[in-house]
Amino acid sequence: MAVGRTGASRKSLASSGVIDSRRRAAEGWAFMRRSMAGHWPVLWISVGCALVAAGSVASVPLLLGDAVNEGLLGRHWGHFAVDIVAIALLGTAQALASGGRRWWNGVASRQVESEMRRAFHDHLLFLDIAYHSNVNRGQLLSRVTSDLFQIQAVVASAPFWVGNAALAISVAVIMFVTSPVLAAVALVALPLVAVTSNRFSKRVRDAIADLQRQRGGLAGVVEETISGVRAVKGFGAEPEMGRRLDASADGVWREAMRVVRTRARFMPVLNTVPMIELAAVNWVGGYLVLHHRLSVGMLVAFNAYLASLTGPLQSIGAYIVMLQRAVVSGHRLGSIIGRKSAVPEPESPVPLPPGPGAIEFSGVKFAYPVTAGTGIAPGAPAGNGAVNGPARPAGKPAGGPEARLVLDGFDLSMEGGEVVAMVGPTGSGKTTVLSLLARLYDADAGLVRVDGVDVRRLSLATLRAAVAVVFEDSFLFDDTIAANLRVGRPSATDAEMARAAHLAQADEFIDELPLRYETPVGERGLALSGGQRQRLALARALLADPRVLVLDDATSSVDAPRELQVVRALAEARTGKTTLIISHRPATIAVADRVVLVEGGRVVAEGTHQSLMASSARYREVLGLDHLGDEESGEGAGMTVHV
Repeated sequence: MAVGRTGASRKSLASSGVIDSRRRAAEGWAFMRRSMAGHWPVLWISVGCALVAAGSVASVPLLLGDAVNEGLLGRHWGHFAVDIVAIALLGTAQALASGGRRWWNGVASRQVESEMRRAFHDHLLFLDIAYHSNVNRGQLLSRVTSDLFQIQAVVASAPFWVGNAALAISVAVIMFVTSPVLAAVALVALPLVAVTSNRFSKRVRDAIADLQRQRGGLAGVVEETISGVRAVKGFGAEPEMGRRLDASADGVWREAMRVVRTRARFMPVLNTVPMIELAAVNWVGGYLVLHHRLSVGMLVAFNAYLASLTGPLQSIGAYIVMLQRAVVSGHRLGSIIGRKSAVPEPESPVPLPPGPGAIEFSGVKFAYPVTAGTGIAPGAPAGNGAVNGPARPAGKPAGGPEARLVLDGFDLSMEGGEVVAMVGPTGSGKTTVLSLLARLYDADAGLVRVDGVDVRRLSLATLRAAVAVVFEDSFLFDDTIAANLRVGRPSATDAEMARAAHLAQADEFIDELPLRYETPVGERGLALSGGQRQRLALARALLADPRVLVLDDATSSVDAPRELQVVRALAEARTGKTTLIISHRPATIAVADRVVLVEGGRVVAEGTHQSLMASSARYREVLGLDHLGDEESGEGAGMTVHV
């Protein structure tokens, strides 16, 4: 009985796998059709050229047979000359049509590739941060390079294969009209080719899907190794990364060999069929010629027709592989482009009214979903993405019953122009507060408002223009200093850029560089030190001139004396604008009008730095100053910074 259940289970799994494979194939085909929408006029021109070329090729054997019968055997030189000239003209027409086909399908295929790449890139930027926190970057790189190329290759070759199909049909019709017996002999093996091709197509599609996934994983290992090269070298982890690469490369090799084995079983059939057909046609055709039931010229024509079919027949395997790769790639690309963001644009966005940047968090609850089997919150979206929709019930975060609430009834109000510092132990939810304010995630419950407007009712562009976040990990693009500073405000003048750099204390090292603002910063800005990168990131945010500036340990890599200069300049520059700072450095915190202590997803204490130092042992502990007594915690302890 157990065996029976096991057998039934295997059949069910196999059936499910077949259905899933068919569904992916259907989705891949649908994506390719959508991708080619708008390009059909150019493709039809290319197809027309391919049909002209196919017609030219199909006409040549008839002229060749006539030249043999009437010209050579009939000894009519004039007739022979006319046939030869006609063959030359048809050859010229075929060459010109083939050139036109290549040009027009090249235009269409490159346009399709360019549009798909732009659509893919734009949609990646549209998707929420949670998706990017969990996705394998190597898989994304594989899709934007290899998968796009597979579809472009099929679009480019489609008119050629339409021409080949038209040629095959034309040849079959002509052969049957000329000699049904010989045509039947010549084409009897085609059903075998069709059945074999269908089986090959199904097998190779699944193998290619697995191969594409393995290639994406390999790209991910390489990308991760290069991105973390400092950590790799710092820990002497080259052998371990080599083993990871070998394991991934072995997976690619196994799947590639699976494709090779499938092709090796199929290709001999396609290569053998034309030779058998040629032998059979000449055997039967020779018999018919000897018994005066077929002319020599038509036997020559039949041989020419078989020769014209040999190439298309032998390349069917290559085209099926190409087509199945494109179908798999279409599904892989479509699965991302069709994905909805967990932080969507509102259907009817409202404008942000003029205001000083007042901020309000009211009863906010938020939890990251738990990755199955790990208990680790990886940063996947917890918000339901609904605009002004019902919040999730309390205690039921997006991550399920095991998800831990990071914010649990978080309340905080900031007046416009106020500078607030946020302090708390690791995991207390500080960075999550900033992420919800910039709407990198949506809250599970409660409201986040800027100048009285729910952030979910604002367009993302409006919100991001009003709220600028500078994270501790200061990412710079592989471009010049000037280009990096102008990311948030491309129209900024040189004078405005220089002022922002001065306020962030970045002009000190910029002026020492030979190319100053035109100096390349290298990939991720690694040509600069951590402190220099942070100051440039701060200058970039100041240049964008947001209504609300949010700093997440944005000066952690800057030395203490220069940090003091930065916060003083920041206090002067941000007069009348709201600033929210996460930091554990007393010099940075002391510049704030108010300090809030966050723990357990809630604000548990607030006041000035001096008052909290005097009244809250937990506050001193979080700052690492718990060795100071109450009587030492005020100005006498040297913690006050005058700005």
